[in-house]
Amino acid sequence: MRRSTWILSGTAVVLVAASAVTRLVVYPEVHQVPSDTDNTFAYTGTASLLNAAAIESGDLANAFLADIPISLDRRVQVVETDGGTAVVSDDVVVTGPDGAELSATSHRWSVDRVDLVNAPAPDGSEAEEHQGLVISWPLDPEERDYTFWDPTTATEVPAVYDRTEDVEGRDAYVYVIEAAGELGDPAIAEGLPDALPRDVVASLAETLPAEQLPDPALLGALPDPVPLTYAATTQRVAWVDSETGTVLNGTLEQTIVAQTAGPEGPVTLAPVNSLSVEGTEDGIAERADDAESAATMLWLVRTVIPLGLAAVAVVLLALAVWRELRSRNRPAADDGTQAPAPDEPATA
Repeated sequence: MRRSTWILSGTAVVLVAASAVTRLVVYPEVHQVPSDTDNTFAYTGTASLLNAAAIESGDLANAFLADIPISLDRRVQVVETDGGTAVVSDDVVVTGPDGAELSATSHRWSVDRVDLVNAPAPDGSEAEEHQGLVISWPLDPEERDYTFWDPTTATEVPAVYDRTEDVEGRDAYVYVIEAAGELGDPAIAEGLPDALPRDVVASLAETLPAEQLPDPALLGALPDPVPLTYAATTQRVAWVDSETGTVLNGTLEQTIVAQTAGPEGPVTLAPVNSLSVEGTEDGIAERADDAESAATMLWLVRTVIPLGLAAVAVVLLALAVWRELRSRNRPAADDGTQAPAPDEPATA
């Protein structure tokens, strides 16, 4: 076998190996939550909440602030990785129209870096127990239902696939998540009073729909102050990029109501905190651009580069075979030796 044939064949083998490494090693490495992930998602909307200052001063007319404009920023940051597991901090801050902080929550989750479901927490990570998805969707989402963890009620609920829509030129799967139960987020509970004066509770109760108003006789029989517990309902809608799992847009409707013990169980007294937010236009456009870039990069690493390397390898192998066959089929020279190929120098 001629030297040029060996070179062509060897190069083809190297390219085949590089193709396999790109698809089987490089692609899985880039197709997971990066260790340096640090994203902030901005939402805007309105909130209604207790006015602690008015309650303390006895200003019952202003005890409840209704429909004030707010901003909600959610920062999701990878703080530790352990193989296929990422420990992620999940911090949410709600600010009022003057920039004052109205509420803040902080959680830490241990998730699989591809499926984004709960994963065993590394030792010392202080990650909270949960089941299912909590910060985002799998990197390869499907048109099906998922299990989702609702931090407000600390319960697992279904994330129901509802439809597919276009978001900034991207196909997005739309999921709807609804949860209801006792308030399970300690950070929110710490910001709510353990008890309120009975006249404050009666004033707040008037904001409920007529069909939900507690019995006046029950209100009159309550102790003063009224000991309280809390329940919450949430509804989330998520628009998830079909190729990358990026959350392109989202809405959150959350209501927290005060309860007290009744003869047949907890009795709902009044709402104490509610908010309604959705993603900002700039944030949606930015996330769509990020999803487009990520999808292109994954397509290159998963398909184009491996196939391109393999195609070049096939061409080189074909060229090597052709040159070798042409060499073997060359006519003999007058002295009985094989004549040199046109591209080879004659030997003395």
